[in-house]
Amino acid sequence: MGVTGARVRAVLGARARGPVGDWPEAPSDADLRDGYARRFGTAPEGVWHAPGRLALMGEHTAASGGAALFVALPWGVTVALGTAPGRRAHVATPDGRLGARSPAARAVARAVADAREGGLLAPGRGVRVLIGSGLPEHASLGYAAAVGAAVSLALADLAGADRPTGGGVDQAVVLAARAGHAVRANLGSGRTTVLPFDLEAAGQRLVVVETGALPRRDPRPPRAAELARAQEVLGPLRSVQDLPAALRRLQNPALRQRVEYAVTEVHRLNAAVGLLRAGRAAETGPVLSASHLSLRGFGLRLPAVELAVETAARAGARGARRTGWAGTAFALVPEGRVAGLGSAVREAFTGRGWPPPRIRALVPSDGASRRG
Repeated sequence: MGVTGARVRAVLGARARGPVGDWPEAPSDADLRDGYARRFGTAPEGVWHAPGRLALMGEHTAASGGAALFVALPWGVTVALGTAPGRRAHVATPDGRLGARSPAARAVARAVADAREGGLLAPGRGVRVLIGSGLPEHASLGYAAAVGAAVSLALADLAGADRPTGGGVDQAVVLAARAGHAVRANLGSGRTTVLPFDLEAAGQRLVVVETGALPRRDPRPPRAAELARAQEVLGPLRSVQDLPAALRRLQNPALRQRVEYAVTEVHRLNAAVGLLRAGRAAETGPVLSASHLSLRGFGLRLPAVELAVETAARAGARGARRTGWAGTAFALVPEGRVAGLGSAVREAFTGRGWPPPRIRALVPSDGASRRG
């Protein structure tokens, strides 16, 4: 049943992009090379790939210096790249040139600036980049971060360096990622630890549900400000030992909710890490669900995401949770229940007259690499 954009916004309680359509299909490496040659009149110096990343938990605690747990996706961004005279970054996709304010172009600009600062790109050299993507751009799956990581890796390779410079946590995650593993990242320092998360061996899958819903306003600045205000009273939240006593020191009910989430998320993440270290990946589901329930106190409810999570739980998921800041959820699901869960979620959405979401199953995949 079709719905108008206004109706979608009304029922989802958020901005919406309308029907999300099919998952993007990335061009082949050969097609990307050919497209680069047609656009820039010369062959690229190589092709590099960086995966998208799925935040399993902890990502909303960045403002309080917490840690988060991620996996690399089987889908990501591939770039054909070459250096060029001058300082400009020429950025395009197979569909045409990108404006300087687009997320991908900004990610390229940051990677180029980091490479110059780190001595990996000469001051008088620029870059030409053609981007092929297999990721939705506004789904909290690391699209811009993958662009930046692929370009950073390319510039490091061309300079003969062991690894890129700069890039922050997202880049560190996709560089460290390995198939069958998760990456714990300190959101302050960017330090990473690779942990076993062999869903293939455990007979499990992660199922991503991308609904297309977006918050009415970006919630990150106000949440960061709230956590900063709380830390002015309590000190670093990661050091809070007596949560009830800490909450009594805060007069603002909203701040108490934000602090309760941030502090308890640290403990949930530690529990999940313990299970992964013990090789018990399938048992992390209840921790993921508890994290999602706690996120409701962080003021991030989206009706579309709640419907996806609740339907996944009824359809046999071991655990389900919102990921990131946009309208995307994921579930930990026994392999044999993936198809049924996907059908149940689509039926739940169409039953309410909402556009069906994109749904894909995965196991944790490898990190960024050169492809040729």
